[in-house]
Amino acid sequence: MSQDVVRVVLLGKCARGTSHLLWHLGQRGCHCSFAASAEEAVAIFHQCEVHLILSTSPVHQATKIVSLLGRFNCSVFYAYPVEQGCWWLPLMNGGQKCFGAPALRPSEFGDVLDQKLKEIRADHFTAPKRLQEAAYDNARTLKVAS
Repeated sequence: MSQDVVRVVLLGKCARGTSHLLWHLGQRGCHCSFAASAEEAVAIFHQCEVHLILSTSPVHQATKIVSLLGRFNCSVFYAYPVEQGCWWLPLMNGGQKCFGAPALRPSEFGDVLDQKLKEIRADHFTAPKRLQEAAYDNARTLKVAS
């Protein structure tokens, strides 16, 4: 798997009911893993860097993952069930807790998710490449000057 892939963990009892979300993330080049508990999600963190967690499990699992991941630069959203759908609640943004942030309707969440994926790519993949290119250019300039 490429190093430039956004890694997402879907936290929930099973993958059922997340097909639209999986399709959306797959279309954007994300690699998705499943975890049935906060502990399983943390185990995935120890195997590879995870950028985003989307939780459909009960809220105590979602808030538990936030407390376990306090030092990681990760974003966490929780799907709070309502009548025939859900509200997406941001719980963590780039490693910072954001309890109390406004809830998102499913129609809003798609746009917010796309923006979050762009931010992750810019923060984790684009900036290091720019730094490498700048270092290469500086090295070439020093070599030419000497």
